[in-house]
Amino acid sequence: MPTTFKFINHACFTLTHEGHTIIFDPYLDGSTQDINDLKVEYIFVSHGHFDHLGSAIELAKACNATIISTAEVCGVVSEAGVENHAMHLGGTHEFPFGKVRLTLAFHGSGIPGGHACGFIVDFYGTK
Repeated sequence: MPTTFKFINHACFTLTHEGHTIIFDPYLDGSTQDINDLKVEYIFVSHGHFDHLGSAIELAKACNATIISTAEVCGVVSEAGVENHAMHLGGTHEFPFGKVRLTLAFHGSGIPGGHACGFIVDFYGTK
């Protein structure tokens, strides 16, 4: 079964493979996507601006999902009681679905002292 891509809004999209779904920058405002219809396991947040952090905390709580981001963004979501996995730029970590590497993104972070990031994701063999 192939991995499917679904564009939602702005920088927000999902990848799904055999019932496993991850979401990137879940800014759902103005989209037709109902947060209650999403069932995700991991949430990727590139930085703390409202149009990227978006509904991440609410979605993580609703799905019992883990947010993957920089240490600074994970500090913010941790204060909200959300499961998270902090990473540093250039770092790689193996998750149940595959590997994630954080890359530098030249953009404001939205979090004091933080950096924006990009992600290189191997999701069940799809990069």
